[in-house]
Amino acid sequence: METDTSITRLLEQYRFHDTLYKNVLESIKPKHTHIRLNGLTNHVSWIAGNLAATRFNLGNNIGIELKQGFPEFFKDHKSIIPNVQYPSLEAIIKDWDRITPVLEKRLEEMTPEQLSAPSPLFIPKSIKQNNILGTLIFLIDRESYAIGQIALIRKAFGYEAMKYE
Repeated sequence: METDTSITRLLEQYRFHDTLYKNVLESIKPKHTHIRLNGLTNHVSWIAGNLAATRFNLGNNIGIELKQGFPEFFKDHKSIIPNVQYPSLEAIIKDWDRITPVLEKRLEEMTPEQLSAPSPLFIPKSIKQNNILGTLIFLIDRESYAIGQIALIRKAFGYEAMKYE
């Protein structure tokens, strides 16, 4: 099947985020995964888990029947729960790795008509396409933002900057 060029470009960014997600989490020690920088920010484990859960949420809304590993922490866009031990980064990354290739394959297979279907998920009004394609545009941008947050947290803890290779 020939893929629409708009989804092709978005899938390139989607794949790039898979690399950046793993790079930004690389070498973060468990002792740093649950620290909220000023007591109000999200911590690395929540951000990483939320990103994985969001991919599951999108997948579940476009026909993928695969459940996230930690719904008690991330289901239904749940905010961070203070003073709770979140799953390890290794476990969260395994969840990410379960959904990422399955969701990518499903997105590649979607027809332009399917991509134009109304979105069942929230997307800001500033995204003019209130459809599956618009949802993907929003979620990819959100992933960029969250990966950047983790990159900043890395630096605050004294880790090397995230690598792009």
